[in-house]
Amino acid sequence: MKKSKLIGLVAATMLSISATGCYFLPDEEKIIDPPSVKTSETNYSTVTAKRKDIVKRIVASGRIVSQSQHDLSFEGQGTIKTINVKPGDLVKKGDILCELDTGDLDYEIKEKELYIKRAELNIKLLKEQGASQTEIDKQQVEKEILEHEIITLNEEKAAMVLVAPEDGAVVSFNGKAGDWVNNEYIIATLIDPDNVYVAVSPDNKEQFKIGTELSIKTDGELYDGIVFMTPDEMPKEGEESEYNIEFDKKKIYVKFKGTLPANYVNVYVDTILELEKRENVVVISNNVIKTVNGQKVVYILKDGKKVASPVEIGLQTGTQSEIISGLNEGDEIVIR
Repeated sequence: MKKSKLIGLVAATMLSISATGCYFLPDEEKIIDPPSVKTSETNYSTVTAKRKDIVKRIVASGRIVSQSQHDLSFEGQGTIKTINVKPGDLVKKGDILCELDTGDLDYEIKEKELYIKRAELNIKLLKEQGASQTEIDKQQVEKEILEHEIITLNEEKAAMVLVAPEDGAVVSFNGKAGDWVNNEYIIATLIDPDNVYVAVSPDNKEQFKIGTELSIKTDGELYDGIVFMTPDEMPKEGEESEYNIEFDKKKIYVKFKGTLPANYVNVYVDTILELEKRENVVVISNNVIKTVNGQKVVYILKDGKKVASPVEIGLQTGTQSEIISGLNEGDEIVIR
């Protein structure tokens, strides 16, 4: 009877513990001061320490804009007939970028020109025949009407041609042959490539000086850039400036130093300023570096044991660190 009660008591106790969500678990492994070693049968996950380059840099994002930008539309409307440019092309003022189908306009203009010639011959003939001034004037009026109609037709034709308003670079073209467009549709954007810039807000503005060279990254490609304006150098209110820019005191201004990307207007890019670089050094992730009693350590696996190895850190970025001592290439770093 007593044995039955004892069994019942144990079962009730186990049921109570299960209901509260508690379980019997082994104690967590305690951190041992370096360089102590703790033997364990646990299977650790490790990563091998390797050599590589590490770069400390400042990265800031901004949008490419231009001091001079033209959004181009046709004055008329119709179907696109020919396209003479593509994004990235450099053009001169007056170059024809695109044309619409003019339909019968050329025929009508040619017809009016023939009518004008006929009117001129009639005027000449009337004068030779001694016709009255009224008859001559009447023919002259008809000629002037035809000339006015030709002017109107030529203006209509000109509205079907898109020309570059100034020297520049085509950065976008929106359309293809056969598309119908009206005078509200922006078909192309033209900018002055000499006045393209990026405004950025890096965390450490003190590192940026006028003339500082850096990289501009877009679509996975790097381009040369240079700082041309900083908050300390911005013109004061009322001072003249060579730039047609309303500067923001919180921003750094960067321009391309050489080659421009094919698409470089209203595109977001990263500006990259390289501060320091170490080549072919042992580099590890910051999250495997621990602090034990004020000492930076990395846990490594030696003979199946987890060992806390004190390390000296060199160049450090937001995610990685150079290890000067305490860790060798090929060491197995315990990550968990």
